[in-house]
Amino acid sequence: MQFTYIFAVLFMIASTVLAVPTGRISMRASCDIGGCVSALAPTVSSCANAIGSKGKDLVSAGISCLSDAANTVTNFPADCNQCLKQFDIVGKAKAAGTAIKNAAEGAADEVEDVAEKAGDAIKKIF
Repeated sequence: MQFTYIFAVLFMIASTVLAVPTGRISMRASCDIGGCVSALAPTVSSCANAIGSKGKDLVSAGISCLSDAANTVTNFPADCNQCLKQFDIVGKAKAAGTAIKNAAEGAADEVEDVAEKAGDAIKKIF
């Protein structure tokens, strides 16, 4: 499950860099999208392999994914620095993280409500 989250974050960063409309050709000149995607490719590939793995290979592939992802986060590729700034990827990632957190909190509240209602129904039976 954690591998999926890491892969999703890396995929979000890569896809945001590729999908942001530039409006002007000169905007792309300062961000080497190809270099950034190439620099992120080993980690994305490692995590894609982890998602497709089964059995004991899953553990090995998962460890490789986590290791590569941690290395990418702590030593973010220099080829991506200008893209991060130009497309405000950090701000967008924070907004996405906040949205995910809010959704998870909402889901937890719903689960609590269902559990409470189930408990009340069981008390009525007994």
